[in-house]
Amino acid sequence: MTSLLKDKGPGLTVSFFKGVFLVCMCFVVLYPILYMISMALRTSEDLHDPTVIWIPLHFTLENFKDVFGLMDYPKVFMNTLLMSVLGTALNVAVCACTAYGLARFKFRGSRLIFFLCIFTIIVPVQCIATPLYLQFRNFDFLGLGSIIGLFTGKALTVNLLNTYGTMLIPAAFGQGLRSGLFIYIFQQFFRGLPRELEDAANVDGCSIPKTFISVMIPNAKAAIVSCVLFSFVWYWNDYYTTNLFFTDVFSLNGALAALTDTLRSNGLNSWEDPYLVVTRMQAGCLLVITPMLVVYMFLQRLFTESIDKTGIVG
Repeated sequence: MTSLLKDKGPGLTVSFFKGVFLVCMCFVVLYPILYMISMALRTSEDLHDPTVIWIPLHFTLENFKDVFGLMDYPKVFMNTLLMSVLGTALNVAVCACTAYGLARFKFRGSRLIFFLCIFTIIVPVQCIATPLYLQFRNFDFLGLGSIIGLFTGKALTVNLLNTYGTMLIPAAFGQGLRSGLFIYIFQQFFRGLPRELEDAANVDGCSIPKTFISVMIPNAKAAIVSCVLFSFVWYWNDYYTTNLFFTDVFSLNGALAALTDTLRSNGLNSWEDPYLVVTRMQAGCLLVITPMLVVYMFLQRLFTESIDKTGIVG
């Protein structure tokens, strides 16, 4: 028995420390969510009761009800959902086409184009915020409006601020949120596929577009799932870009920021207790992140499998 324990001693020690590490990591990750849930469900009495630490004595949903109306939640939810779905669809489709061309066809300047795509990953959007804003404030597609202005005396421009165009046009040209990363993922994935697949398609008379749609895309399901999930989450959680192009409250994150300003400026007058501002803010945060938590619950297995197949974690 003693010898058996000695043999298993190192393994048990390693397992113990692994368990302690995982428990600590789970606490660090889950603590903010548990805190938000605990605060959002509290009443004024619970906020002033020092014995209430995690579980409220009086549960209430009034915080969610008040914030739901202040944020105009149904409207901003649909705006955010539509922007995330359309932006993700365009972003992934264009990135997949671009990556396939860079991975399978060699032409002059292909390496430079790929380098520029990768370079966009490390350039923060704050560095190009001003030119982007001016471009969409006076949108002149490829200079055509200026050319028309030479004959009419006034340049033909369109103000695209406060429209979906500010988010969808960059995605349609491979410059959506994190497009450089998605191009890199697809490019590496397509390079790993055997060329015999394309040769067989060529023998059957498939053109390049048909080969891409019928052969390459079905074999790239793992990469597509990974990029779709990443892109959707990034569009959903985006705060800086949407608030740069939309002067009105448009997305959930913008509504949450506006809620913060409202509660800070009117908290002592609008609410019977200034501490209730905290509970309203936590309820607002939960309303913003709950859809993503639900998506993750249902797509967790698909997400982890696609990450493993694409080799992102490697």
